[in-house]
Amino acid sequence: MKEQIEENTIQKKSIQDRLRHASCITIESALRNKVNLNVAWYDVHGEQQNQKYTISAGSVIEF
Repeated sequence: MKEQIEENTIQKKSIQDRLRHASCITIESALRNKVNLNVAWYDVHGEQQNQKYTISAGSVIEF
């Protein structure tokens, strides 16, 4: 149950919020006007978390 709640909390954050706290950003692929990113960060317990995002062509993100 706790894991499910934590997963739901992770999903609610926008990419901008995740990038502010990122420890590592990996570009997994860049095909057909889409870029797939894997953003990793450390949570309040010191455990590394990650989430994947897909960015469309023309999208603007700030680091």
